[in-house]
Amino acid sequence: MKGKLWSPVVLAVVASGATASASDERPLPCLAGMRTALVQGHFTGPIVCSRKDASFVLVGRTAGNKFSVYDYRYRFLPARGDVMHGGQKMVVFRDNVYVGQYSLSPPPYVTLTVNGTHVLLETAGTPKVELDLTRAPPSHILFGGEVETFSR
Repeated sequence: MKGKLWSPVVLAVVASGATASASDERPLPCLAGMRTALVQGHFTGPIVCSRKDASFVLVGRTAGNKFSVYDYRYRFLPARGDVMHGGQKMVVFRDNVYVGQYSLSPPPYVTLTVNGTHVLLETAGTPKVELDLTRAPPSHILFGGEVETFSR
């Protein structure tokens, strides 16, 4: 008799544990939780929340946590469009407030690295570029033969 009472209890505990585990899983927030800051800061560009079509990765924070630098890679099908569009942006925040962005021109994708107060941009076949974010992001940079403007 004890064996019969024990089995249902074990099954109930196992089932309960599985249910709790499944309910603890939550989807990742859109754009690493920075979507609202982007909208409030008047971000210009597509906001793609699909994990299949976009990544929004914190590259690092500059020394003193003055700026946070994100690598945003995305693709989307415009309304009434037949061809996928995409791109890469280096997105900069200060204290979770959107400051601005550089539009980068992949392919190939640009590798971003934060080191102290500097951000290094590099890609195959192109000279590396080092940005000094000690005070503020530069208004213009020359990378891959293109002049990129820091914009909202």
